Amino acid sequence: MGAMAAIDLVSDKRKHTPNADLAAALCKRAREKGLVLLSCGLYGNTIRFLMPVTIEDEVLEEGLAIVEESLKELVGQPATA
Repeated sequence: MGAMAAIDLVSDKRKHTPNADLAAALCKRAREKGLVLLSCGLYGNTIRFLMPVTIEDEVLEEGLAIVEESLKELVGQPATA
């Protein structure tokens, strides 16, 4: 048992153009950093987050930090310390 959340990655915010390439790259980059992500959805641009009910805050924060850092690297924004 656990929670599930998802985000859609898009290349155009206004048009909501799916960005499956970014989703695949995010899954790969996160995996290299020790985090397994699942992509899904009709266009392959959705990232699912599945976490157990008993997840410790520190573990959740570490995973979210990996997602944030990876996305910033992929879209060319500097990662914050």
